[in-house]
Amino acid sequence: MVSGSGDNTLKLWDLESGQCLRTFEGHTAAVYSVCVHPDGERMVSGSGDNTLKLWDLETLACLQTLKATNIFGAVAISQGGSRMVAGNDNGSVYVYHLANKSPVSPGVLVSNVRYTNAKVVLMGESGVGKSGLGHRLAEDRWVVTESTHGMQVWPLALPQTVVEPGIEREVWLWDLAGQPEYRLVHQLFLDETAVALMLFDASRLDDPLREIGDWEKALKAAVKRDPIKLLVAARTDRSSVTLTEEKIRRFCEERGFAEYFATSAQLDRGCAELKAALARYIPWERLPVTGTTRLFKALKDAIVRLKDEGIVLVRLTELRQRLQLALPAETFTEDELRTVVSLLGGQGLIKPLAFGDFVLLQPEQMNSYASAVVRAARAHVDGIGCIAEREVLAGTFDAGDLPRLAQKDEEEVLLRSMVQTFLDQSLCIRETTGAGDLLVFPSQYNRERDIQDHPTVFVTYRFSGPLPNLYTTLVVRLHYSGFFDKKELWKNAAEFWTPERRTIGLVMKRVNEGIGEIKVFFENEVPDDTRVIFIKFIHEHLLKRAQEVVRERDYACPKCGKLVVDKAAIKARLETGKKDIPCLYCPKRIPLFDLIERKFQADQFEKRVQELDAQAQINLDRESLELILVGQAFTVVAEAGQIFRPTPNSDWGIDGEIEFKDNEGKASGKRVYLQLKSGDSYLTTRKRDGKEVFYIKEERHLEYWQTQAYPVFLVIRSSDGVIRWMNITDYLQRRADADKDKRQIVFDGEPFNFISVVKLRERFIPRR
Repeated sequence: MVSGSGDNTLKLWDLESGQCLRTFEGHTAAVYSVCVHPDGERMVSGSGDNTLKLWDLETLACLQTLKATNIFGAVAISQGGSRMVAGNDNGSVYVYHLANKSPVSPGVLVSNVRYTNAKVVLMGESGVGKSGLGHRLAEDRWVVTESTHGMQVWPLALPQTVVEPGIEREVWLWDLAGQPEYRLVHQLFLDETAVALMLFDASRLDDPLREIGDWEKALKAAVKRDPIKLLVAARTDRSSVTLTEEKIRRFCEERGFAEYFATSAQLDRGCAELKAALARYIPWERLPVTGTTRLFKALKDAIVRLKDEGIVLVRLTELRQRLQLALPAETFTEDELRTVVSLLGGQGLIKPLAFGDFVLLQPEQMNSYASAVVRAARAHVDGIGCIAEREVLAGTFDAGDLPRLAQKDEEEVLLRSMVQTFLDQSLCIRETTGAGDLLVFPSQYNRERDIQDHPTVFVTYRFSGPLPNLYTTLVVRLHYSGFFDKKELWKNAAEFWTPERRTIGLVMKRVNEGIGEIKVFFENEVPDDTRVIFIKFIHEHLLKRAQEVVRERDYACPKCGKLVVDKAAIKARLETGKKDIPCLYCPKRIPLFDLIERKFQADQFEKRVQELDAQAQINLDRESLELILVGQAFTVVAEAGQIFRPTPNSDWGIDGEIEFKDNEGKASGKRVYLQLKSGDSYLTTRKRDGKEVFYIKEERHLEYWQTQAYPVFLVIRSSDGVIRWMNITDYLQRRADADKDKRQIVFDGEPFNFISVVKLRERFIPRR
């Protein structure tokens, strides 16, 4: 099967395995239609970049590029394969004659390159020697390293074992720090792992392999297809391996490790053998091959070289200038560069930021900063796992021994994007308080909850996976669902208010390596429907993100309240079709398939949970988009050479201010206020005249804006990334009294960019 994608690529899939076999690069806009030629060897794609492309499915070569306008309609090929028809969005239809397998006019011959890449990840506890081994494998040198913070990425040259003609192969080696505070973030970077090197401390006497299971579960949760696993004892120069060869052999067989290696990066012992094994074990045959134009490959390689030079953050315009200098013989458009940046971002090698047109060439820096923020939240004096958002965005939090970026402005941009990533990935709750917004990380609380004195446990879930990540995302999404309201958090438990203002909650504990257990409890007065929704939400969350999920009901007598402790008896009666079980403490019989169980299986509750999870995503997206727009305002104003300050508490309708600099470059005291809104829902088209209207929901905001000493500007970002602004103070002063609804603002904004900011400054401070 072939599919077109919004990321400007086409993908060829194996329907049985679900594996992506080929990726075709070359379009610079979304692919809207695709059709496979009757010969099964070619296909045609239509894209919003106004081209049709004829591809060879085996070699990934683009045989022909045809220019056409607004190709948003279907593409079809005649039964004989000699004609192609394409429709566009203005009612026109294009008919083309297809030659055999060589390009014919009209068309442009494009030289192509095929490449594939493999991701090798170093995993293991802190201090086992991952960074030292990484330097040895990637750079063939011994580097004395302290405990690594965050993440490092190296290109890795391996001895060639099998060479496939016409395909370039790349290997990237990723080193992930092992401290507990990093694991919450590392889960975002494990996808697409081809080979995992699981390291352990050879000198430990108390079961050196004890922690391997946690890393295995995290890997399994992040990677769709099982990667190759190699077991590695590191730092064997410090101590001999305390395990017998027989125990290591059995461990590898039982846990699916392909091979075991004993290494010393300092003495270069076992490292060459490990590199040779990597060359053998990388599953190139199941890694997708990408076909791209020679130009795209040249741009990609040049960007990777900029990474190697240590450049951290660039705007797209600056990146284009650098690439034009590096590739003087090449001509490329901004759209082509954006496509290459997007593709490299999908591989994790760089990260396009959501605001300011920034490209982060060193995404490992964001990983390091994110982990430092998580660690700072865990160190909160009251043990409540939170940190002030303003401290994070200003970079004033305690970052410990984190190597900070030298450029303050680069750090500010990175930190703002990092907070947005936390929200995008459901890793924290953004909580508004009188002192400003807090970032709350549920898994970083230091207080533990004892369930002994709590209401009776109702259901228990056992599962495997990355436990901190599973717990955090569950609590965050429950809170953002809008149905449950966070009441109190602990390191291992969370309580929520129900709509009826009753307590409902969960307790999680680690049972074994990567194995967790969640117990769900309620106050007795919680309605059955609310109980079912809460249980079902947890149930669906675990099915989506965890493995080996087992649900076990706990039953209590409705008369005396005593819990049935004989789980085997419950299981036996359910298996034999019995619907109840006698209470051991009173004459009452306890129903097993009760009202809760019947509702749990009902479609209406599954649909309700899906709606709540979708609402959680909407609310998280809203928080994220707000941060994106604040970040955009920050970068636009900085580009204009002025001062932007976000407002700590925007509840009254002011999200930030711009203070203009005088002609000596000093703060002038002259400013404007900004109300920031992100999303298409804020503007509606008025039927009577077709004008865009912003409706002021809070009347107190209208009154507040009209009393300000400085002009208030409304800034709106639409879903397509277009940002406009207008002076609503002027509008409110000159608005015709004939308007019936004083809370309607006819929005006629101009583009919000550095040019418009400079023009506005000149109204306040004329040039000399």
